[in-house]
Amino acid sequence: MKKLSIFVFIFIFIISASYSQNTESPVPQMDEAVRNLAREIHAKLVETRAEKIVIGQFTFQGSQPPFSTYWVNQLTSELVNIPRRNYTILSGNAADAGWTVIGEIIQAADIIRVYTRLIRSSDRAIEGSFQSSFQRNEFINNMIFQASAAGSSTATGTDPWEPDSWDSPVTFTIGTSANTPLMNRFLTEGDEDFFLLVPERDGRLTIETTGNIDTFMHLYNYDTSEELDSDDDGGQGLNARIVHNVRAGTRYLAVVRGYSSSITGAYGFRAFLIVREGATSFENPISYEIGIGESNVTTVNRTLQQGDEDFFLLIPQRDGRLTIKTTGRTDTYMELFDAERELLAEDDDSGQNTNARIRYNVRAGSRYIVLVRGYSTSTTGSYGFRSFFPEAGLLSADEYEPDDEPSLAKLIRIGETQTRTFHSADDIDWIRFQITNAGRYVINARGVNNNRLDTYIELFDSNLNLIAEDDDGGDGLSARLSINLGVGTYYLKVWCLDEEPNQAYTVNISAQ
Repeated sequence: MKKLSIFVFIFIFIISASYSQNTESPVPQMDEAVRNLAREIHAKLVETRAEKIVIGQFTFQGSQPPFSTYWVNQLTSELVNIPRRNYTILSGNAADAGWTVIGEIIQAADIIRVYTRLIRSSDRAIEGSFQSSFQRNEFINNMIFQASAAGSSTATGTDPWEPDSWDSPVTFTIGTSANTPLMNRFLTEGDEDFFLLVPERDGRLTIETTGNIDTFMHLYNYDTSEELDSDDDGGQGLNARIVHNVRAGTRYLAVVRGYSSSITGAYGFRAFLIVREGATSFENPISYEIGIGESNVTTVNRTLQQGDEDFFLLIPQRDGRLTIKTTGRTDTYMELFDAERELLAEDDDSGQNTNARIRYNVRAGSRYIVLVRGYSTSTTGSYGFRSFFPEAGLLSADEYEPDDEPSLAKLIRIGETQTRTFHSADDIDWIRFQITNAGRYVINARGVNNNRLDTYIELFDSNLNLIAEDDDGGDGLSARLSINLGVGTYYLKVWCLDEEPNQAYTVNISAQ
């Protein structure tokens, strides 16, 4: 018992010290409730002409958490400081006290209610009964739950939202900032907590836990039961944190559990979707006019705030391979969607430094939405956005065109060298060849003028199954494959990673 008292004292001291800079109590409703209770008890003691009283235990689910000590200390202080009282307050379990004040702490939804009884020691008769109610907050929950089993290895508390389940989740109202109030929960052994989230707008939703226990979180589409994401320690310390793109009106379910079934304790839960004044969205994107050639393109300069997202609308006027990129020193992440909001491509650092870059074959007249955000919700800073097709007319089509699909592949003989061109950045050349003698063969694709043409080759069997590929296996940026091949027909797919190919290339296949 002595160790428990020391623990409780230290716990209360630490919590009180953390709020010592505030002139107002962190729990003003609770302090006012104690003050009112002291007045009611005082009036009853005066009426009964009590002489000696003792403040007994206030229990929560059969235990005495730090909240009990705080409550008893506050109540004792209020009674002692009432002027001209005609009774004495004894400390400890005084045997000669004529009256005892005891109570029970109850949780109900987001309310804490304390039932207090004034008991006559001689016959244990209840002389007075009182009740005090006030709102819960994280401070109070920590005092109730964190040490409710002080001195033991497990906690046995529950929270007012139990029982909850997939079929009966707790509805959480999504906030608009990282300061969204927490919902305080308590995990018992093997427990899971279920939170229903229904965003009112599209955006990037952050879901996180706080506290000192090791939590694990899953995110589901509530109506389809599809798991969308999961996380262990993505938040601070051992807390879970998920950031996910959500759709307005869609129902999502967050499930929180301990990392292992034996983990118990209190934690906080919150979900927020940051809404910035003047922010863009899927419904209200920035219209961007696609350029021709990067040197002539318009750059839109934007600034990302914490948790921010920017949306750009692109409507190409022709088919082709479109480049979309960011510039600057901010670590950006980019996602490309079609008009139905299907994710087509995404990228983190394919551009220079930590910039994002996507290259995608687009169709004239189609609507595309580009979402740009920071790599994490804490990323802030300025960046530039640009999108363009390669300049036309740099290279003319070669004699082997059209050869943009396997059925149009032109034949190359072993030992032969062919000169070809990528007449556009999205040009693909398919080549067919025959192996009559099994063995090891070398396949090269290299720029005619130098090795800085960034070629890429993929090798397929006669059934068009991919069997090998290479990017920079040759000198410089040239592609090269060395592979054992059996007798049969093979197909070679050659394409270029440069945005604007500026030279022809040679391709040859030779026995090694």
